[in-house]
This record gives sequence, structure tokens and C-alpha cells, in this order.
Amino acid sequence: MQQPVLTIQNACKSYGTTKALRGITLQLYSGELLGFLGPNGAGKTTLIRCLSSRSILDEGSFEFGRINERKVTMGVVPQNLAIYDDMTTQQNLWAFGKLHGVPRSELSNRIAFALKWSNLSERRNHLVKSFSGGMKRRLNIACSVLHEPGILLLDEPTVGVDPQSRERIYEMLCELRGQGTGILLTTHQLDEAQFRCDRIAIV
Repeated sequence: MQQPVLTIQNACKSYGTTKALRGITLQLYSGELLGFLGPNGAGKTTLIRCLSSRSILDEGSFEFGRINERKVTMGVVPQNLAIYDDMTTQQNLWAFGKLHGVPRSELSNRIAFALKWSNLSERRNHLVKSFSGGMKRRLNIACSVLHEPGILLLDEPTVGVDPQSRERIYEMLCELRGQGTGILLTTHQLDEAQFRCDRIAIV
């Protein structure tokens, strides 16, 4: 029986009198795209913040699984872009690769793959501030997986991007699934969750 790469049990989080998370329980498996569906303000971003240790649950717990006896690592793509506008595509990838601890001997190859995977090879030496929103989002995702995480958390990754970039983003995620990455994606768009995700958890 397949073991989950992420297990969340009764996750609760409040801000004052506002309950952001009300007992969320779910499991994420290797190679799965799980959609976490809910309207704006329902607590989707709060869950991502707690899983990435930017906030602490009031109640409940979460646990990362293991792949080949090693605890899985995690990549995070926040809703607000987390890349450097005054750096080039390649400089961003290099910086995030170093931050994620990618060995120098492997970094060049991983950057070359990330450029091709995100369809940004021709823009490798362009400043990010000249990019469209969709291109920035693709780069943000590429920066978040240079360390080849077993889990990827994405918070509303397609909000505000053009249809072509949205399609490319899902092609990128499909490739990650094929490599065994477990993906948790938050969205408020029902049609996107229904047609793009393997399963849906509703908040």
C-alpha cells in the first residue's frame, strides 16, 4: 500500500476570533496533484504558511513521509512572487539553487534543465522585471524545484496569468508528477480543480 508523502491531521488555526482553518485532514501521495479548493479567505494560504513553517498550527499536526527511507523535502511557490526582478533568469536560478543547498557540481545541469522545462531558455540573460506575469510565475516554480523536492506546495499558481502560460504551468506540473513529486495546489477555481487535479479537498 502506498504511503503518503504528507499527512495532515485536524489542522486548526485562528487569528483572534477568526478561524482560518477548521480541522483540515488530508493525505498527499507521491505523483499526485491534489487540489485544495475554496473561496478567497477560506484558509488556503494559511495552510501553506503552516506547512512551510511560516506560521504555527493552534491544533492538529502534519507529518512528511519518506521515500527510500529518506524524509521527503519540500518546495514552496507562494501566491506573491518570490523572485528577484533586478536579476536575470539564470541569476535567479543560481541564487535559489544555492539557497536550497544544491551541490555546485550539479547546479549547472539543473539550471539548464529548469530553463528548458519552464520554456525560458531564450530569456536566460534577460532581467526578470521585463517579464510578463506568466513568465515570472513559471520562473518562480522552476526556482522552487531545483533541489528536486518530493513535495511541492503551490498557492494559487495561475491567478492573473494568461491562458498560454496557464497551460504551460500545468504541463510543467504534469512532468513533475511523472517524476513522483506530490503536489498540493490551492485554488478558488472549481473548473480548474475538477479538470486538472487528481483529487480535490474542499476547505
